[in-house]
Amino acid sequence: MRAVVRWLLVAVLLAPAGPAFAQSGVTDTEIVLGCSNSFSGPLAFTGEQATRFGVDLYFKIVNDGGGILGRKVRTVYYDDGYKPQDAVANTKKLVEQDKIFAVIAPQGTPPVVATMDYLEENKVPLLFPFQGSPVTRGRKWVFSGMTLYDRQARMMIDYLVDRQKFKTFGALYQDDEYGKAFLTAFEKDLARHNLKMTVAESVKRGVNDVSAQIAKLQAARPQVMFLVLTPPAGAQALKERQKIGWTETVMVSSGPLTDERYLALAGDAAEGVEGLSLWPDPLTSDLPGVKAYREAMAKYFPKNEPNRYSLSGYVAAMLFTEGAKRAGQNLTREALVTALEGLKGWDSGILPPLTIGPDHETQRQGFWVKVDKGHFKQLTDWLKSE
Repeated sequence: MRAVVRWLLVAVLLAPAGPAFAQSGVTDTEIVLGCSNSFSGPLAFTGEQATRFGVDLYFKIVNDGGGILGRKVRTVYYDDGYKPQDAVANTKKLVEQDKIFAVIAPQGTPPVVATMDYLEENKVPLLFPFQGSPVTRGRKWVFSGMTLYDRQARMMIDYLVDRQKFKTFGALYQDDEYGKAFLTAFEKDLARHNLKMTVAESVKRGVNDVSAQIAKLQAARPQVMFLVLTPPAGAQALKERQKIGWTETVMVSSGPLTDERYLALAGDAAEGVEGLSLWPDPLTSDLPGVKAYREAMAKYFPKNEPNRYSLSGYVAAMLFTEGAKRAGQNLTREALVTALEGLKGWDSGILPPLTIGPDHETQRQGFWVKVDKGHFKQLTDWLKSE
C-alpha cells in the first residue's frame, strides 16, 4: 500500500503543469460576457441598443484588432422584458450554464437589483448596468454604469433651486425601486434647501393610464413636476398634461426619459421638457470619442442611428476592455475588480475623466438640457454632484 502511495506522489510531482488559473468564462482565446436585458416590453429599444449596438459595437473593434491580450470577446444575451423574476432566471442561466466571466450592461432598476445578491454570492462581477439605484454603491462585485440616482437628484434639485429659484415641487413616479429611489433622494435634497415635496403620485409598473394622477398633480400646482417613469407612461403623462391645458409647470424628466426618442412618443407635448442628461449628444458632439463611436457605427451598423443608449453600452465595453488589459494575461474576476478600482482620471474621449475608487461609481456628473423643436438643447456645462 505504501508503495502505491509513493508511486502516486511521484506521478503527481512529475505530471506536466496545467494552466496557471482556471477562471469561468476565460480561456486562452476567449472571454465570455453576457446579461439579461429588455429586448421586449417598455424598454426594448434601450436594451437592444445598449447591448447589440453598443457593447457589441466596441467589441467588434476590439476583436478585429486581435482581442484583449489575444482573447476575443463573445457576448450572450437573454430577454427579461423588464421583469425581475425573468432577469433572475436568465442571470442564473448565464452563470451556471453559459459560464460567463461577468455580467455587462444589464438594464432597469427592478431587474438589476433583483439579480444583485445572487451575483454577489457567486462573486460574479456586475459591470456598468444601465440603472442608477444607490443600493449598488460600495459592493465589491458591482460597478455602476450611470450617475447614481441620489447624485442625479442632488444636481437636479441644486440647479432648479439655486439657479432657477423654484420653491414648489411635485413628482409622478413609478411605484418600485426605480421611482422610490428618486423620490427619496428628491425629498432629501429638497430638505437641504429647507423645502419639501409639495405633492407626489405613484404609478404601478406597466400601467400607462396616468390621467387621474395628472389631475391631482395639477390641482396642487407645483412649479416643477418630476417624471420618474418608463417611456410609455411618461409620454401619456405629457399628452394628458397638454390635453387639460396644464402649461405653467416645468416638466422635468429623469432616468430613461431624458432622451429625444422616448420623449418624441409624446409628440409636441414634449416641447419644453427639461432634464439631466448623462451622455453627450451622439449625433452632433465633436468630442473625439463620440466621433470614433459614430465612425464605428457607420462601419459596422450603417443602418442604425447613433443614440445615447448604444453610446452607454459602447462606454461600458470600453471600460471593461481597459480593466481587462490592466488585469493582465492572468485574467480573474478578482484581478478585474482590482484593475477597475485603480482607474484614475481615465479619459474615454466621451465623458469627463473617470476615477473609480472603492465605492465603484464610474460617473458622477451630468448636464442640463431642454427640448427645443424636438431636440435637446444643452443649457449648462457638466454639473458636479459632490
